[in-house]
Parts: sequence; structure tokens; C-alpha cells
Amino acid sequence: MSALSIGHFILSGVALLGAVPTLVYGIAGARLMDEFGSDLSMAMGDIPGQPGADAFGSSPDAMLQDLGTLVNTLIVAAVLLAVVSAVHLFVVGWQIRQRRWWTFCYLTGWGECLMFPFGTILGIFTILVLSRTSVKRLFGVD
Repeated sequence: MSALSIGHFILSGVALLGAVPTLVYGIAGARLMDEFGSDLSMAMGDIPGQPGADAFGSSPDAMLQDLGTLVNTLIVAAVLLAVVSAVHLFVVGWQIRQRRWWTFCYLTGWGECLMFPFGTILGIFTILVLSRTSVKRLFGVD
């Protein structure tokens, strides 16, 4: 069971490292939108010196600002999801090591199967190991 908890600690680190490219590319994309905002609004049909509005009454600058808000929100959500999943996997590894919260650890094993490829392997082993009656006794589960 020690190897199983170590596997969860490693997958926790991998999940946390997954937030780094999202953060880097997100910051670069947001910076690019700030840098080339006026050029993009001209490409979207805004002619300098003329009031630009589409059929709904909003200007290309407003649409570009809304797009920037959407992109920033998605970046924050993705990084937050990666951090929360990393903390969750760390807690599961710790609880397996402490031999507590059997149901929590078992259900997390099923959820890990969605994290292809490493999470799938770890999830299958988690389910197999925690299903043994000897391991259930160690956790205090009947």
C-alpha cells in the first residue's frame, strides 16, 4: 500500500505540473490580445474615425473585451481545476498511507480512471488493492 500512496503523490505532482503550460500559454495569449487589440478590432470591421457597431449594437472593441474576459476566466478555471485535483490526489495518497477514509479513496480510484494514461493505471490498481478483504480490514471496513 505504500507504493499506492507514492503513486498518488506522483500523480498529484503531475496534475500540478499540468497547470504550468495552461498558465504560461494563457498569460501569453492575454498579453497578445492586449498588444494587438486595436489591430484585431480593425480586422473585425472597425474603421478608425467611424462609429463601429454590429447588428446587436456592440462595437468590435467591446466584443474583443468580452473575448478577453472569457479567455481569462477559462485560464483561471483550468489552473484552479488542476490545483484542486492535485490537492485531492495528495489527500488520497495521505489517507491511504494512514489507512483511513476507505470509501473516499476507493471512489477516487474510479475517478482516476478518467485521467488517461497514468491515472487510469493508478485508478485500476487502487480499485484492485482497496477491494481486497485484507486491505479492508486494515482500513477498518467490514
